[in-house]
Amino acid sequence: MNLESLFEKELRAYFGTHKGLDPDKIDDIAIAVYNEWSDKPCAELGGKSPRAFVAEIDDPGALIDGAMESVRRGGEPSPLYAERIASMPAAVSKLTEVLSDSAESEAVRTAAAQMLSRAEKLPTREFIELVFDPDTPTDLRETLIDRLKYEKDISGALIERIPETEGESKMILAELLVSTGVTDDRIFEMLVGMLDDRVSLPFASQLLAEYGDPRAIEKLSKLAETCDYADYTELRNAVEMLGGELTLRLNWDGDGTYKIIKGE
Repeated sequence: MNLESLFEKELRAYFGTHKGLDPDKIDDIAIAVYNEWSDKPCAELGGKSPRAFVAEIDDPGALIDGAMESVRRGGEPSPLYAERIASMPAAVSKLTEVLSDSAESEAVRTAAAQMLSRAEKLPTREFIELVFDPDTPTDLRETLIDRLKYEKDISGALIERIPETEGESKMILAELLVSTGVTDDRIFEMLVGMLDDRVSLPFASQLLAEYGDPRAIEKLSKLAETCDYADYTELRNAVEMLGGELTLRLNWDGDGTYKIIKGE
């Protein structure tokens, strides 16, 4: 049952009888209407309230189908389904299967990830595997990355990936590792090593500043002696954030970026 379509009908009726509402309060009003509607008997549900209707669903597959019906129509899953799924381990497991099913649409898989996150039933291993799976759709990957940044107990699983991760995936791995707040020489060595790649140097210098290990100052300072102006500014910022100070370079003759900034 597509509860969201039923609620849209309720909301249209409410707005039809309540004119001149403050536009700045529309979102708060919609939430209040939704909360009231959730516990109000509904003819389309056999006289049951939406909350009572969902509470009686015991089949995990039916719960997932109900939650995803509105997603497949371009909408959002009902919070009532999300609450019920969070209380049923079998449904959480089924939702994890949906997340990992490459045959499902990106919208459905992204909704599954968001529901698992809200339910605080995060399958971190599955999230991590999907982040580094090259076939994972971009928006889904971004959703997973944003959620994993709040997980503090994933550093071990991430550190395991350091030797085998390259290219853009290494930048993602580095960002996630720094976000955990864990300090480990393997993390530090990876970040410092990324400075040798011109493409990843600006990003790596920022991450090193966040990581907070002053041992990086020596390498950052050495690179600043020969880099171009754009990278120099990134390196200088990182050194200063780590408590160091760079010798000011004044001669940038011929540097294209410097000329653009100066309007030359």
